[in-house]
This record gives sequence, structure tokens and C-alpha cells, in this order.
Amino acid sequence: MSIQQAAVLGFGQTRYKTSRIDVGTPELVYEAVSRALADADVELGEIDAVVFASAPEVFEGVYEPEHWCIDAFGGVGKPLLRVHTGGATGGSAALAAARLITAGIYDTVLVVGLQRTSETADAQAVFTTIFDPIYEQHVQLNVITGIALVASRQMEFFGLTEDHMAWVSAKNFANARRNPFAHLQLDVTEQDVKESRSLAHPLRLLHCCPRSDGAAAVVMTSSEKARHRSHAAIVKGLGCAADVYRIGDRIHDDESDFAIPRALAWAAAEAYKDAGITNPRSELDVVEVYAPFANLEIAYYESLGLAPRGRGIELVETGATAMDGDIPFVPSGGCMASNPIGATGLVRFGEAALQVMGRAGDHQVDGARLALATACGGIDQFYTAAVLAARSS
Repeated sequence: MSIQQAAVLGFGQTRYKTSRIDVGTPELVYEAVSRALADADVELGEIDAVVFASAPEVFEGVYEPEHWCIDAFGGVGKPLLRVHTGGATGGSAALAAARLITAGIYDTVLVVGLQRTSETADAQAVFTTIFDPIYEQHVQLNVITGIALVASRQMEFFGLTEDHMAWVSAKNFANARRNPFAHLQLDVTEQDVKESRSLAHPLRLLHCCPRSDGAAAVVMTSSEKARHRSHAAIVKGLGCAADVYRIGDRIHDDESDFAIPRALAWAAAEAYKDAGITNPRSELDVVEVYAPFANLEIAYYESLGLAPRGRGIELVETGATAMDGDIPFVPSGGCMASNPIGATGLVRFGEAALQVMGRAGDHQVDGARLALATACGGIDQFYTAAVLAARSS
């Protein structure tokens, strides 16, 4: 007997900003949920369960924010599951909802992602606490300095240059200008990127994501129930994987390197196997990758099996990941343009679904039939991957 597949019926999101002072947090959630329900043409009463994604709570300033927002997303009286896997939370929530559907536990599930980082005074101070408290925390790394370490290793061992990173930044910001929901709407050149303020060598301001408030929501159901809908995206494959905690333990041999995360490779391999993908470079049409820094996108080219080890920079040099390239990356602008952390992975998932449904608007990739969405948590420690397909694929 074949296993029931999950399908995406609708996606809704808010406009992302540094601070959404115009609405309270429940109202922010309501914006995304109401848009997702309308997009899916589903009434709240048809929702069997809710998966709520939010991480970390200190950003909202309220313990267990799903309780604060439960009326806003219609969770009263419904089964509710909270998911928190750091930055990967949105991807993990989509995966959890899909598994609830494929297991036959619920037919139709609403996934809600929220992050309101404006409620914390210093997000980077929070991030210093994610490192090992005995061996690594005294170095006082935060996310930016930690990713600068990754970039330095890419430069030393994998040929990365500032020109490569500048191209990725300029590409992503250009894509974001096509997306009305994107936080940063910047008209920048590669030279602008290279002249932007240095944060932690070799990272500059325009290599890095913003701190965003926002919410997103996805309505998912079984592929059987989606059969007669006007539009749907089929979840063909799912994967997730975690690596060891201490980053020093990920710099150890010739087969892997902290700079090219193996946990993403593990998660993608699982999703590819589910989806029957054997050559991702030729089979995937579009990728919505969770890469909040320009250098990480290039590292992920290799982790995702789109370039041989040490040759991810070739996708930059050939323009393969541009909107008009053979495998466009983050046509929405990605999380370099908008990063509501706990929701970001769900945004990638929803954007990938829009692409294969042909409903991504001005940032639609022509002919997109098979898409990959990823999410990342911790310092390159935990990953999810999802393959979504057009209904007839």
C-alpha cells in the first residue's frame, strides 16, 4: 500500500520589518494565518490541528508565545504542538505537520511561524549562549563572528573570495526587490557590498541578514484531499539531521569540514531519497535555502550535492544560481533580505511551494516543477530539507 503524501494548499506571510510597531504580536500572527487560509480556500473549522513554530522565546519577551497568540491563530479547542529547534524551527514545524498527515493522525494541519526579535535589546548577546559553556563560550563568539570563522575557512581551503560573496549578496538583494514582503529592498551593486562596513573579517554588513519581525503560515493536507483543489504543492521528500554540539569537533578530517556542513548533506540526502532524486543539479528547478550570510549559500551548494567538494564557487562564477541560471537560489531574496528567525524556515518552505504552484508573482521561476527548501539551526548544527513538487510531477 502506498504511503499518503502531504500537500501544501496555501501560504500566507506578513511584510517583514525591523519592528512591526503597528500591530501587537497576536495581530501579527493573525495577518499570516488569515492570508494562508484565504490562499488555501479553507475555513478555520476545517483545520484539525496546529503546529506552532517560535524560537527562542527571549525574542518575544513572553514565555511560551503560542499561549499568548492562541486566539489569533484559532488554536482554541484544537490539538496544538509547539516546535523549537532554533533557526531551523520553521522547517521542523513543516516537517512535523507533514508527518502528522502522512501518519494519518490528522487530515488538515495549520503551521504557524512567528518571531519578533524587536522585543529583545540585543539578539547577538542571546546568541553567545548557544555555544558550549565549558569549552567555547569564553571565546565570546556570536552568530556573526561564528559565521566569519566559517568564511575564513572557506577562503583558506575552498577558494572563496570577497568577489564571490559580493555576487551572492547583490543577487539576493536584487531578487528581494521583486518580493513585496521582503524586509530589505536594497538597490546595491557588488561594489557597494565590498565597500560596506566590516563586521567581522571577512564579513561585511551587506553579506549579512537583517533582524526581522514577522510571521508566516502554511495550510497542509493530504494529497488525496488536495486532488481536486485548483492549486497544491506535493511534499515529495523530507529530511532532517543534527551534528555534534561543539564546533571544534566538526573540524576533524579530510572528509568533512566545519565550513561545508555535513548535517545539511545528511538531511538533503534523506529528502532526495524520499523524492527519488538522484541528480539534484539537473532535477531541481529552484532552491529556497536558509542562508542568512552570503558565504553560507556558497557552502550549501556543496552540501546539497549541487557542486563537487571545493567547487561551490563555480556556481557563482557561471551565474548558475541567478534568476536566469539553471538552478535559481532564493528568488524571494531569502533570509539575507528577511530573517524572522523562528519563522524563516517556514517562509522558505512556503516560498518553494509557491514556486511549484506557479504562484510566486514577480519572483516566479519559469517552469519550476521541483523545488528544495532548507532550514538551519544553531551554528550550522541542525538542518531540515524538503522537496516540493507540482501536482503532476
